[in-house]
Amino acid sequence: MKGTFKKAAALALAAIGMLGAMSTVSAEEEITLNLAHIYVNESDGQAIGFKRALDAYKEAHPNVTVVEDTADNDAYKTKLKTQLAAGSVPDVFCAWGGGFTAPFVDAGIVANLDAYVENGTINMDAMMPGICNNFYYNDSLYGLPLDSFIGVLMCNQELFDTYGVTVPTTMEEMYAAAEVFIENGITPIAMGEKDKWPGLFPFGVIALRYGGVETTTALLNGEGNFDQEFVVQSAQELQKMVELGIFADDSVALTNDEAIEEFKQGRAAMWYSGNWQVGDLSTNSPLAGKLTLVNWPAIDGAAGDQNAFVGGASACLVVSESSEHKDAAVELAAFMSQYFSDYAYEEGAILPTWKYEGEMELQPFQERLLELMNSADGFCLAWDTLLDPEPADVHSTSLQGIYAKQMTADDYISAMVATR
Repeated sequence: MKGTFKKAAALALAAIGMLGAMSTVSAEEEITLNLAHIYVNESDGQAIGFKRALDAYKEAHPNVTVVEDTADNDAYKTKLKTQLAAGSVPDVFCAWGGGFTAPFVDAGIVANLDAYVENGTINMDAMMPGICNNFYYNDSLYGLPLDSFIGVLMCNQELFDTYGVTVPTTMEEMYAAAEVFIENGITPIAMGEKDKWPGLFPFGVIALRYGGVETTTALLNGEGNFDQEFVVQSAQELQKMVELGIFADDSVALTNDEAIEEFKQGRAAMWYSGNWQVGDLSTNSPLAGKLTLVNWPAIDGAAGDQNAFVGGASACLVVSESSEHKDAAVELAAFMSQYFSDYAYEEGAILPTWKYEGEMELQPFQERLLELMNSADGFCLAWDTLLDPEPADVHSTSLQGIYAKQMTADDYISAMVATR
């Protein structure tokens, strides 16, 4: 990595100058801001990036004491909802776009950020185009992006070469490759569905193949019901994959971490998830030098977008409407959003949400991810992110039922239709 010290110094000077100029809080005024977040795994690239960003903020704002309140993802969501219901709202806290944050907006808990865009506290021109699309409610901005991701089909090229199998570009090729791997005792695609959320990724991208980004997004935002043809086709395709053994029979008994280990040790040929662990798999695992990264295969004859991705910006920082230091809280959120984008990107943990102007020399996997992202037909977040909480829970639970062979595609459709 070149230019690290030079970049760090430049960023610190820029932060002091930029944020000092637009700050509405006196540099002499001692204040405390509460920051709630999920970045607790010290070895994770996102957590490392978040800590680097927070350290830079503290250096640039010696008068501000930041008190952190942390928990890992699922525990954090439960804890946050309990806190907010009790009226205990952190000044700045992690949230997610779509249905997760909508109730907080409706309840007036989180701050409308439009005025801060207008006065320059938030510089939208410095962000990636459209990166905040999932954080608008009633045409107003309520969140600032943390991560940006795309769903990537990661293939163990060594296994593909060993068995003379081609990395699939169509679902027909996927089924053909899976047959060869199954015959040789290898799971085609690792899956840790005990955690529920991993199984949402294949369904989400299959829906983009059958329905496309625009149609899928419209459905998730409340237009129509779930008995539309593309949803039925997607559920049937997933059920077919499960029945043919594309995923291991014990996938619902495996956590995501356990599924990753299956993939790392060569007991599974592919793994499909967000790009956040591509860096670690590409550099610090038995798969280093063996990974081929592609989009999910196209479906011949399907009417949707064949090169769309599950992805976009999901996690965000929001600001409490009732914060005693709301201006300073917005500045903290804007600082963390931008610097987390730079630092977590340099750690190989995310794709940037702000325009990256550093001097880091990109690794091959980073170049490949940007190539995939820049060539995409469009993006749509996982369904549980955009849906309201009740249908999101029914969606994830019902899909888990399909993976467990305890529910059919028809059962899934019936359960989802009942949510509207």
